[in-house]
Amino acid sequence: LNGYDEAIVLTTEGHASEGSAENLFMYRDGVLVTPPVTDDILEGITRAGIVELAHEAGIRVVERSIDRTELYVADEVFLCGTGAQVSPVVEIDHRPIGRGVVGPVTARIKDAYFDAVRGRLPAYRHWLTPIYPRD
Repeated sequence: LNGYDEAIVLTTEGHASEGSAENLFMYRDGVLVTPPVTDDILEGITRAGIVELAHEAGIRVVERSIDRTELYVADEVFLCGTGAQVSPVVEIDHRPIGRGVVGPVTARIKDAYFDAVRGRLPAYRHWLTPIYPRD
């Protein structure tokens, strides 16, 4: 009703928890932050993969509660999940996130994720189950 494609769900304490069917990540001051499982999130397999990819890329990852207002001043925000894959968030509550475009860390993680799930990164082949023989 407010013109957005997705909602960010809050905990009863008012912390940002997740999207309607995605996990939430915020990048700020060189740290990738995602809510802990104690903030009523689904422990998504895509979330675990993103954490693994970020660690491998040398990006510090912290699991902690995220206040709603922190999202407004974040450098970058993205959602991830099986259906959403890695979906950048460029605006929340009519406020641009960062410069209002896909940020470089989000783009880097998104590219690495797609390379991994498409079998282009041998280190992540264990994530895949072939459904047809290789030629």
